[in-house]
Amino acid sequence: MSYQYKKLAEGRWAQMSLLAQMANIGSEVSRALNWQKKGRDDFSKKAVNRALELLDLTASTQKQYSRLKEILRVR
Repeated sequence: MSYQYKKLAEGRWAQMSLLAQMANIGSEVSRALNWQKKGRDDFSKKAVNRALELLDLTASTQKQYSRLKEILRVR
């Protein structure tokens, strides 16, 4: 798989707290919404793809089933 966030995918993401991970995902979602409001669907789609990538990285680092279930539900 080709990652946009290569450094995060190499392990840095797993070292971050769940709160920090979710904040980063929220930033990408916010960017997507802002670009959508400005009529820039191309940039909006890129931000959504980055958010999905970060959600996948978050899901891959979770060991607790209840957290994993909620993260996958969001995805």
